[in-house]
Amino acid sequence: MTVELRPITEENFQAVTKLEVLPEQSDFVAPNVRGIAETYVYPDAEPRAVYAGEELVGFVLFHPVDKDRPAEGHCIVRLMIGRQFQGRGLGRQALEAAVEWIVRERGVGRVRLSVVPSNSVARGLYTSAGFVETGELDHDEIVMVRNV
Repeated sequence: MTVELRPITEENFQAVTKLEVLPEQSDFVAPNVRGIAETYVYPDAEPRAVYAGEELVGFVLFHPVDKDRPAEGHCIVRLMIGRQFQGRGLGRQALEAAVEWIVRERGVGRVRLSVVPSNSVARGLYTSAGFVETGELDHDEIVMVRNV
């Protein structure tokens, strides 16, 4: 099944805000409603719904690294797959769709993200997808980058 990113709309807003991760993952990612709210405080932030076919399965939020220096790349600030859809490879597909979106829509060759150090599953996913740790911390999270 193909995973794609779509805008948050009036039609999918409520469903996106209801998606949740497993309870043991709740310290790793903020609720989706917070990500959507951030777009009002940070107008350069861009939220997207993650769909597998016609089914809403997750959420992703993007920010530019530095809006005044676009060559620095773009950040995947949040990436989540709803708990009922986990374990199907959708996280990996959503990550690749997010990287492709950044390259296509923002024309940059560098993608940045950060991960809670104790989130070994996400760290493994990001590493296997070509992200490398930079040695930086961002709000106590490990910063990783991938050149594309």
